[in-house]
Amino acid sequence: MNQEKNYEEFISNVEEIVLNLVRKHHRPANEIILDDVDLRDLLKISRRTALNYRNSGRLKNYKIENKIFYFLSDVLDFIKNSAV
Repeated sequence: MNQEKNYEEFISNVEEIVLNLVRKHHRPANEIILDDVDLRDLLKISRRTALNYRNSGRLKNYKIENKIFYFLSDVLDFIKNSAV
């Protein structure tokens, strides 16, 4: 039960952050690009966890000159598919 409450709180926080990003950039989620640091801050995960998500193919990413990027819409799909 406590885990469910924590998950709901996490989702609520992510939704708020996403809405703020969309408002700030005046673009839909499929046009907002996050770098690896943005992703880790958003999901509150470590560098290694982000790497595991990428390597497993669970989180779609793009690499340009050794820098990793994510579309916000792909991150949202990842969150939805990873529901507890």
